[in-house]
Amino acid sequence: MAKKRNELSHYPHFFFSKLIFRTVSWTVFSFLFIFLGKKYVDIDIVGKICQLFGKNWKFNQYFLGAAEREKFKLLNYAIYFLIIIITVNIISLVLNRYLWKKDKYIENNNFYLHDKRIFILNSLNHIACAVLLILSFASAFTVILALLFITFNTWDLFPHQKGLRNPQLENFFSWKNQYVRKILLYSAIVFLVVPLVIGRLRSFYESATSEAPTGLAQSFRNALNTSPLLKQIVEMLKGDDFSLDLLYWFILSWFIIKNLIGGRWKEFGDFWTKINNVKKPVNNFKHYYYYQESWALANNTPINLGDYGYLENSPNFLSRSYLEGDLNINDFANKNQKVVKYIELCEERVKEPPKRNFLNYCLFNEFSSWEDCLRTKRLIRTMRKK
Repeated sequence: MAKKRNELSHYPHFFFSKLIFRTVSWTVFSFLFIFLGKKYVDIDIVGKICQLFGKNWKFNQYFLGAAEREKFKLLNYAIYFLIIIITVNIISLVLNRYLWKKDKYIENNNFYLHDKRIFILNSLNHIACAVLLILSFASAFTVILALLFITFNTWDLFPHQKGLRNPQLENFFSWKNQYVRKILLYSAIVFLVVPLVIGRLRSFYESATSEAPTGLAQSFRNALNTSPLLKQIVEMLKGDDFSLDLLYWFILSWFIIKNLIGGRWKEFGDFWTKINNVKKPVNNFKHYYYYQESWALANNTPINLGDYGYLENSPNFLSRSYLEGDLNINDFANKNQKVVKYIELCEERVKEPPKRNFLNYCLFNEFSSWEDCLRTKRLIRTMRKK
């Protein structure tokens, strides 16, 4: 008799497919980004578009790197970060697949994504992607390539098969990634707003240094004449060699320290605090159920589980089914009894507290019906049997 496949038997294939897909796609992108980026690094695409509208504006100076040699150097740095991203992606997915296969009963991959080793690897990947995204501002062409690849990564090329659920994975270099959206927003402000301000400053400076300035222009001219420091700053800003490099690197440093390192550390701590805090409602739920069951048997009356305090400590799907009137008292008591037995099965079979707490957290907060309990119950009984 053939061995029956469980509901998660497609997980190993999914991890392997993702590994191949990400490795190939990032390798192709790396080749295009470096070789085509260097080939067209000196082309002012934005300036050429402006020329179509009769504007002789130059934008190359507002990208990273003042000269072509510096831009080439930035793209060479990008090679190292591309290698880091590809390597860390491979290690993270292989480790995720290994940890899941060792258990084979935890459906929600969030548990493994918050394993300390995988979480650190993915955090390094987020940092490398952030640096690469800033380096892509070496030219308009590399920015366009980066945006196209971000859009490509956003598409769901691994659709869910009917009746099957794919494991969650972190999104890198995708519009779904909040870090990518923030860096692009901050960089766009630097690229679009700062040149506009500088352009206005140059026009105002020309008015102030004309033969007969009036009004505010005259006041500005007087300020320039009396303050050598202000004059030096204005001349630096209006010069053709003015660079925004410091602003881009400031955005990257501030973002990595505050948003990535600080945010990821908080996310990791909040996740495990949330998981570990589930022990109290689980114990309250079990104790209250057995107390009501004993009281009902002693008094020969139907068990009553409709108390608000009990519902507040019950799994969400159970409380919802009762409050919405889908179950009568006896059916609701039977459902509760099954859930208590499910919790006791987890306590008996799942010896590691973090995994047991995670399963209980899913039971209380993420399961939408008793069918979710049944599926996990089958996985535990099948995959943990010695």
